[in-house]
Amino acid sequence: MQKEWAMDLACYFCCWQRPSNKEFMSRHHSHINTAITIMSKYEGPSAFAPVLKAFFKEFKKYGSQDRRQIGNLCYCYFRAVRVLNEDLSLEEKIILAYFLCTPGESPLIKELKPDWAAFAGFTIQEKFAQFGLDINQLFPKIESIEAAIDKQEFAYSHFVQPDLFLRLRPKRGEIAKKKLTEANIPFKHITVDCLALPNTSRVEEVLMINKEVVIQDYASQRVGKMLEKVQAMLPTTAEKIKVWDCCAASGGKAILAVDKLGRIELTLSDIRQSILENLKVRMQEAQIINYKSLKLDLTNPKKMESIGDFDLIIADVPCTGSGTWSRNPERLLHFNKKEIGRYVKMQKEITSGIQSKLKPGGYLLYITCSVYQQENSEIINDLVATSDLSLIESQVILGAEYQSDTMFAALLKKEV
Repeated sequence: MQKEWAMDLACYFCCWQRPSNKEFMSRHHSHINTAITIMSKYEGPSAFAPVLKAFFKEFKKYGSQDRRQIGNLCYCYFRAVRVLNEDLSLEEKIILAYFLCTPGESPLIKELKPDWAAFAGFTIQEKFAQFGLDINQLFPKIESIEAAIDKQEFAYSHFVQPDLFLRLRPKRGEIAKKKLTEANIPFKHITVDCLALPNTSRVEEVLMINKEVVIQDYASQRVGKMLEKVQAMLPTTAEKIKVWDCCAASGGKAILAVDKLGRIELTLSDIRQSILENLKVRMQEAQIINYKSLKLDLTNPKKMESIGDFDLIIADVPCTGSGTWSRNPERLLHFNKKEIGRYVKMQKEITSGIQSKLKPGGYLLYITCSVYQQENSEIINDLVATSDLSLIESQVILGAEYQSDTMFAALLKKEV
């Protein structure tokens, strides 16, 4: 698929000729050609967004509406290209991808493909049928995703840009909602402390991010229910709950743990020093000051010998991220299936090492943003079979219905 994409680009630049002075190029054609130029600078598998940002930084002639539409054309292509007919030209693929991803009428389709106007009100499923497309070709190794996920519903969800979700922090919700209302930024309640907003909402201009709200996908917020369950099951003592967020990354789960569990003794760790530096800033913004921060390689048990034991270990482990590809659709095109095995190996090494740092009766909360069984239920089955951990609960956190990510979480308890 990557080779075919590269050939599309090569053929386009070989065959395309600049219009003569007598020829008219619409703004829509100009946007498509610019999208092709930008995508020619991207080879994957890293994120596409920095490439897009760098291009517009270099070429400042594009206004905000132009930038938004050009970026949208690129991402529509990534969302759809795996199901499109290989015989189509690159421009035709982009137009069809845009049509599939765009509900209702659009000026671009009205001008470039007026015959499609009759299909503008079709659902994505009806559009697929109209053009003879096969949704089963979209998602890599879809046969390996968790059984709880409806495969077709999940695949179709990749044609919709997920919402932006905010978690209202304790005692900050009303002021945050007031600020959004005064700034005319629309939002809707998903739960008492979760808001959904259009993805392009510039909330950072009106809200104190991390202090008043946390930008956190709804699926990730729902992990908080398992944290509440841990709090209810732990014995009540005067001592603080000792919590280790061992793959802290951006710190979203750590802030969630503070908000859900209250008085905790928090330890954060990550293998990357740069991440720990970013964490320091974020925790300051969240007004969380009492915590330990450690640089640790969790695949090396000797590095963990001196850190003590914990009542709760949160392991939001490295994974393929396959439950988030509707936010990063370029991964659909550039995903290497061998990554699954590499991540599974790492996940097994991490869980094997960290379980020894649980107190008797302590809890392990295992989390991924993957949909593949090998990274989720199979890891948990192996843990239960080979350790003194018992499974309390596991859940595939479905996101398609809410235009959010799909995640997996499992809560395990160490024998007393």
